[in-house]
Amino acid sequence: MLARTTAPGAPTAAVLVLHGGSADSVAPVGRFALAALRLVPIARAIARRAPDAAVYRLRNSVRGWNGNGAEVLDDARWAVDLIAHTHPDVPVVLVGHSLGGRVAVHVAQDGWPVVGVVGLAPWLVASDPVDGLRGVPVSVVQGSRDRAIPTRSTQPWLARAAAAGALLQSNVVEHGGHAMLRHQRQWERLCVQGVRRVLDSSRKVAESS
Repeated sequence: MLARTTAPGAPTAAVLVLHGGSADSVAPVGRFALAALRLVPIARAIARRAPDAAVYRLRNSVRGWNGNGAEVLDDARWAVDLIAHTHPDVPVVLVGHSLGGRVAVHVAQDGWPVVGVVGLAPWLVASDPVDGLRGVPVSVVQGSRDRAIPTRSTQPWLARAAAAGALLQSNVVEHGGHAMLRHQRQWERLCVQGVRRVLDSSRKVAESS
């Protein structure tokens, strides 16, 4: 399900916010699932600080990645297509928390209209593809006390993405945990900065082409 946080009359960009989940679960994501509700303040922060952007949140059909991630990847691609239909010729930034970060870096490799990714405590698996990320801005925000996805666990994928030409930027929230509850304002601020970085990079590419 796609929920609109804000949609100005003539947006210059769109942001799709993707929630977290688990490695394996085919249970549906309920309306009041904490994983989805956790991203409501993030979406609102983006909407406040990027008033020209249409901001949407996606609620996945299932909670888990489940093997090859087909269900959650299909959900995200459906949402991107719907946003692209609603706002033609507008760049889309993907913001993903945990499992949503993994979904985001996969879908970003599809190309336009997705122009970049902001990963919040992202689940990044070393063997996941990176070949489609050349020139794609990827901003990563992690917590130094994230026990679910420690910063060291993401390093192999980040190194591969950098070698493939991704435009990486990494930030660490000191004493931040996976749920992003501690130092929430800092998580929000770094997320918004990441969104702006992606959009600035997209504009520069458009101006030079």
